[in-house]
Order: sequence, then structure tokens, then C-alpha cells
Amino acid sequence: MLPSMGNHTYHLTPRQRYQLVSDHLRGGSVSSVCRFHGVPRKTFHHWLGVWRKDPDGFAKNVAGADHTPKHQPRLTDEAKTSVIVRLRKKSRYGPERLRILLRERGVAMSASGIAKVLKRHGLVKPRRKKIKKKYKKFSAFMKRPGERVQTDVAYLPKLFGKSHRQYVYQAIDLCTRVAFSAIYTECSPLATVDFLKRALGFFPFQVEAFQFDHGTEFTYDLRPDIRKEHPVKAFLEPRGIRSEFSPVATPRMNGCVERLHRTWRQEVERWHRWKTPGKMHRDNTKWLRYYNEGRPHFGIGAETPLQKLRSVEPYQNAELDYSACYFTV
Repeated sequence: MLPSMGNHTYHLTPRQRYQLVSDHLRGGSVSSVCRFHGVPRKTFHHWLGVWRKDPDGFAKNVAGADHTPKHQPRLTDEAKTSVIVRLRKKSRYGPERLRILLRERGVAMSASGIAKVLKRHGLVKPRRKKIKKKYKKFSAFMKRPGERVQTDVAYLPKLFGKSHRQYVYQAIDLCTRVAFSAIYTECSPLATVDFLKRALGFFPFQVEAFQFDHGTEFTYDLRPDIRKEHPVKAFLEPRGIRSEFSPVATPRMNGCVERLHRTWRQEVERWHRWKTPGKMHRDNTKWLRYYNEGRPHFGIGAETPLQKLRSVEPYQNAELDYSACYFTV
């Protein structure tokens, strides 16, 4: 390790230090070399002394010297670093969510400090700049629970060696972000009605409207050849619940439930290889409980959906019943 001169070496890079001595050895006077590099004589004579002690090692050591401080009191200790790295690899969360998880474990750290730890360990990939499309503004936030519940279905790969797919139905309240999820073996109007029936039993508030896309499992509006009433409409109308539909080919208008699908794939499907339907339903229910009661949501002020629901009168003591999740069709 090269000796330090404090502030005298502050503005010189390793290459400049080597060049400083080299220029003098080629015939430059001390005054001219110092004036050219903009350094005082004291700095020049320091590095000249270093060269005289070890001419062969000077170029090698100066050019490749490690200038990391030996003592870094503000550097995150190894215990915290290992926890951050482990949580990151397990959850794939960003600095803000990791900060909340660490706080629950009694560890106080800033999001920027966590980001630096992730960067040092190569756990942050540089993002490519994307050209953002200009869309009309759409606010999905509602003022009261149940005012609008977005509902959609996502396809799962073939499971359990069967020839057909599985389908995960999901519904999310736009005010509180309370979500309900269930997995079916078919995507059909009858499966949708069964899901809505169970969702109404799950939500501890009165649902005023369900929002769907234009899939045939929700409506026959795009199928003029089918003239009978859709089972979903026949189920909701007698209960005084409206059916609302997002415009065709605009999934952003169903953004909350689309984001719920993405979260489900990242936190459930990605980490499980189910061998039985029963295990699949149990894992889905376990995640749903965590999503509603343990996972912070930054769209609602870093609260959980249940906390958000309990902040609204008269739902201060509201509870969620997950018994509706244990079923197959």
C-alpha cells in the first residue's frame, strides 16, 4: 500500500502520479513539471521519493493501487449485509420494501443504503431506458370499499401431467386493495359465477360494481351470434351489483388486477412446483393471506390492504374469511 500525503494527493489520479515522475525523469525541470500538472513541489517530491525507494514497483503499484479506505465506519456491517442479500434473493423486492421488512426485524436502514448494498453484491441490473407511451390519465382509486372491484383471469401452464390448463381468477378492490384469488380447472361463465359468489362471501363489505374485460367468460357483447343472457349478468343484476367493462384492447384500464396477476406470478407461481391440486390451493391461500395482511402496498401508503380497510368506518374490526379459497371445480 502506498504512503498517503493527505490532501496533497487528493486531486491526482494514479495515472497522473506516474506521469508526474515520468515527465521529470525525461528531462523536465521540477518547476515546469509542477506547473504543467498543477501541483505543489511538496507533492512532486513525495512521489519522487516513492519512486526512488522502489522504481520497479512504482508504476505497478501506482497504476493499480487500491484506494479504498481501510476504515469505513459508515459501511454496512456483514450481519446486515447478509440479511439484505438473503431477503433480496428470496423476495426480489426493491430497496423500499426491503427497508420495511428489515424494520419488522428490528433493523433500521435507509432505502439508499440498502440500494448500495445490492449494487455492491451485483443484485441490481441496469435498466434500459424505455420510450413511454402517452395514455390518457386513468385514476383507479375509489373513495369507499366495494365501489368498484376489478376482476380478471390468468392462464397457468399445464400442471399435474394433465392435458388442460389451470386458471387463476382474481379480484381486487380499488379502494383498499383487498384481493381474492382462486384457481379453477376451466375458464367459463359458470366458473366465473362461482368465483363471484365466493368473492362476495369473502369481501367484508358490500360490492357495488365488478369491472371486467370483454372475455366471453364475463360477457357476450362481442359475440353477436350468442343471443342468450350471460350467466354473470343473470347472477349480478338481481343482487343490485353493476357490471362494468373496460374498453376493448386497453388492459391499462384494468391495471390493478393486471398488476395483481404479475405479483402472483412473481411470488407464487415462480416459487412452486405443485404435484397435487390440494397443495396448489393451500399455497395460493397462504399467499393471499400474506398479500392482504402482511405485505406492504406503496399504492396505499405502505399499509396492508387489511390495515387500509380498517382505517375506513365502519370496518375498524373487519376480518377476512379465507375458507372460500379451499375448493376445486
